[in-house]
Amino acid sequence: GPLDNSTAAPIGMGLASLLYGIPTGGNVSVNASRAQSGRFSALFFQDDFKIHPRLTVNLGLRWEYESPLLERHNRTIRNFDFVTPNPIGAAAAAAYAANPIPEVPLAEFRTIGGLTFAGVGGNPRQVWSGDTNNFAPRIGFAFQMDRKTVLRAGYGLFFAQIGADRRDVNQGGFNQATNIIPSNDNGQTFVASLANPFPRGIELPPGASQGLATFLGRGVSFFDPQPATPYMQRWSFSVQRQFPARVVLDVTYVGNRGNKLGVSQQFDPVPRRYLSTSPERDQPTIDYLSAQVANPFYTLPEFAGTGLGNQRVARSSLLSPFKHFSGVSTTQYFGYSWYHSLQVAAQKRMTRGFTIQVNCTWSKFMEATDRLNETDPYLEHVISDQDFPMRLTVSGIYELPIGRKRALGGNMNRLLDALAGGWQVQGWYEGQSGQALGFGNAILRGDLHAIPIARSERDIKRWFNTEAGFERSNQKQLSNNIRTFSSLFSGIRGDGINNLDASLFKNFRLTERFTAQFRLESYNALNHVQFANPNTTPTSTAFGTVTAEKGHGQRQVTFGVKLFF
Repeated sequence: GPLDNSTAAPIGMGLASLLYGIPTGGNVSVNASRAQSGRFSALFFQDDFKIHPRLTVNLGLRWEYESPLLERHNRTIRNFDFVTPNPIGAAAAAAYAANPIPEVPLAEFRTIGGLTFAGVGGNPRQVWSGDTNNFAPRIGFAFQMDRKTVLRAGYGLFFAQIGADRRDVNQGGFNQATNIIPSNDNGQTFVASLANPFPRGIELPPGASQGLATFLGRGVSFFDPQPATPYMQRWSFSVQRQFPARVVLDVTYVGNRGNKLGVSQQFDPVPRRYLSTSPERDQPTIDYLSAQVANPFYTLPEFAGTGLGNQRVARSSLLSPFKHFSGVSTTQYFGYSWYHSLQVAAQKRMTRGFTIQVNCTWSKFMEATDRLNETDPYLEHVISDQDFPMRLTVSGIYELPIGRKRALGGNMNRLLDALAGGWQVQGWYEGQSGQALGFGNAILRGDLHAIPIARSERDIKRWFNTEAGFERSNQKQLSNNIRTFSSLFSGIRGDGINNLDASLFKNFRLTERFTAQFRLESYNALNHVQFANPNTTPTSTAFGTVTAEKGHGQRQVTFGVKLFF
């Protein structure tokens, strides 16, 4: 693993420590291999029923089963035991008794819980229980109102997969990182050097042998033992009409409801009653929670080399429900989302060498898949980062009317026709709204509606109004507070997509068996730049500016020849 001599310190301090032969951070890892597997099975019935010459109904039912993850040699964490006292409980309580803090009386000092492993202690080898009731009904109909008009509608339920092709087993305990801990007393003395960065040696993975004592002092995650399978409910209603000149128009409403979506669940936040509710920086609360107190885990060997291995720790770490870990989390499935859209598609079918298709979508995508604060009893309802209100695509092919037996040059000789006749032009345009932006745990004293600026005034040096009332000072930012500022805003967006691809191609008949095709293709033909999202950190000197691009890149022109036979 890399030895990092600058990550954890300013440049000056990093150079000074380097001169003294003292590292400031780094780690080395010993990792296990894995052989994980899962199985997927499905049964379905679906058929069309001709109810009337003008009405066709489609009915279907699908059942799916995805087996839980399985690691061939049981090299994976399975769950977290929230009930059993941890083996270090007595020793930790005895150490805590020497220096308790008022917020946690000695009688209330608990170190409950720890990790459990697949195939150990009576646990199943599979890391969770399978969901066997995934039935997905489908229904739809098509009704012909007249010779040129059709109504269509449908509903379907679609399950997602959460198994082996979507996630990996958790090999904590079987993978072991040894961190460089330069000092155990905040820099008063140093125990590590560049010559000997790991004075305690390289830790080898204990596997499941430590039981509930695995990964003490570290952040741990585990699998929900009974996860629900996420699913989507989708419904639509459309009117399709044929017009003269072989033009077909399709107007469709599409709705979607996501259910049982994954939500990151934190089990060890600082209790809500200790956090500030002030809209301004609450320095007394910050100082109170960050104050250094005696660490009851300092003398315990299980915590050596971890974030809880120092003599003193922040008061906040002892207020956590699972104070013997630096974090306890899993993914649970109770999130949801909703999507509504109006989709218009128009197509002119090929006539006289010309065809074009236009698709336009106007939509809104909301979701509730995270909390604004870890202690919130509810999920945040917010615009999705995948919400793009407007999307337009146009694609077409035009066979130029030049050459023998065509409108222009119908009498040209065969040689000239081979060079100038039979060319086709193809184009594809894509336009799309930008991504919704957020500003983190920011302070805004002004009007939210004053942040966006007119497109004509927007440039890479000022993408939005940075003077709308943001607190820019580092010394006045919020911390250790109950956040109320939304994570994303629908009306404040990054750059969208404005791209045209074009190509010119022609087929050359070489022999009866062989045909060559020449292609001239241009990606981003108009050389429109697509900017990355602007900097949205109020304390940054780059706040409100764009420093990168994304997407289609600069114009690219390629020449190619294909041979068909």
